Amino acid sequence: VRSASNSGHRPGSTLLPSHMGVGRRFYKLAVAASVLLLAHVTVCAIQHREYLKAMQQPFTYPPVEIVLQCALVLVLGAWGVLGLQANFVPIRTTTHLAKQTVDSLDGGPEWVHFNTRPLR
Repeated sequence: VRSASNSGHRPGSTLLPSHMGVGRRFYKLAVAASVLLLAHVTVCAIQHREYLKAMQQPFTYPPVEIVLQCALVLVLGAWGVLGLQANFVPIRTTTHLAKQTVDSLDGGPEWVHFNTRPLR
């Protein structure tokens, strides 16, 4: 039996259970489906506008089907992207900033200046 510490993985990397990969597939599938549905709803909206032009009717608002499809695309895509987000690591700058002095925070060369207009 091999443990996680000597299995050849990098130290600090987490080993995911086998069922975690299945969940990521659902999130990827949701993102892919939202992209395809977005293309479909775009074609539907274009066809609706062309129909209104052919019937010489003004465009007032999109049909309910298009609005519902857009809402579904938004929810499905957001759910998929949020599910695929990585584990964030905190930025540890306190040790670096504690070692800095005010003199090390130089703003640049002293000859750089921007107020070059002569006073009148």
